Amino acid sequence: MVTGEEVRAALLSVNDPHIPIAIERMGMVRDIQVSDMGVVDVELAIPCLACPGVSMLKQSIKEAVGRLEGVREVKINEGWHHEWTTQSIDPLAREHMRRFGIQL
Repeated sequence: MVTGEEVRAALLSVNDPHIPIAIERMGMVRDIQVSDMGVVDVELAIPCLACPGVSMLKQSIKEAVGRLEGVREVKINEGWHHEWTTQSIDPLAREHMRRFGIQL
């Protein structure tokens, strides 16, 4: 059976649609649930309500997590109720962003 840790590791290959930093490091992954039947629920905090990249992001998540052994289905829930702020960003991702001129 796949674990939440394996799902999180797989999500490190999924970048934010606008900058080359993993959504996990951006603080967008808020919860992961894995059922005994291999159904993975990923809850996301989306930084921008009208983000045009959400559909591409969802597809990338489904592909990355779907490659894991034991995963039968990937469900993605947009957690609009989760507030996302720049404080959600991992310190290493912050430094990476600063090196590329992105101010926080």
